[in-house]
Amino acid sequence: MKYRYFYQTKENENKEGWISARNRAEAYAALRKRGIRPYRVVGNDPVEWQPWAVGALVAALVFALIWALVFRAPGPSPEPAAEESPAAPEAPFGFRRVQLCGDPARIAQGEAEGWTDVFPLALDRLLAAYAQPGRTDIAPPSVSDAEAEALAREAGTPPPGVQGGDPEEIRMIKTAVAGMRREMADYLSGDPAATVKGYLAFLEARRAEEIAFREEALSAWLRMPAGIKNDARININARLRDRGLREIKE
Repeated sequence: MKYRYFYQTKENENKEGWISARNRAEAYAALRKRGIRPYRVVGNDPVEWQPWAVGALVAALVFALIWALVFRAPGPSPEPAAEESPAAPEAPFGFRRVQLCGDPARIAQGEAEGWTDVFPLALDRLLAAYAQPGRTDIAPPSVSDAEAEALAREAGTPPPGVQGGDPEEIRMIKTAVAGMRREMADYLSGDPAATVKGYLAFLEARRAEEIAFREEALSAWLRMPAGIKNDARININARLRDRGLREIKE
């Protein structure tokens, strides 16, 4: 199978290319060996079951495949770009990144405007873009060294706290950003060579992994026979919720 991949160079230039691999996971692995950290790999994995199977045998084979693809143990944390220090794992700071709940119109407006009415600092607005796992509607950040230094200075100013009158979506985005601030602080303190740009690279690599996981789950579910599709969707959605990802709708 051929897959199209998109990545960002050390000079913050957006590049793309093609790679041949048996599946998307192997494509990611082959690119990492070349020193490329893609933020998106596009292509459909091959169907891995035979069309001649019927009845209960089809259901058994398909469910076994879904279990192998979707319910496998999570892999290692994504690595940052080669020139940056190693990424820290998801830190247990008492917060979990999830999809925002509340007023859909207010959430859409906040995302479109970068939550400028909630976060006065550019650092917090940048983190807010990654607060919801697996977002596909944002571009990788292009941050110069000067901008990275400015973001590092902003890290000394606490983010806005939750207020009693905040609606649900505002409480959630503030809580998520505060948690990511603590995660970033832990990342920077763990290695003298760690940088804000390295943490942003980690966020982008984590987002790419989340997108690939959901796309893999959705692709597998779409290929399933109609007879077991509903039960499988319930189980797959439970796995997606564990990662804070958007669920599959009927």
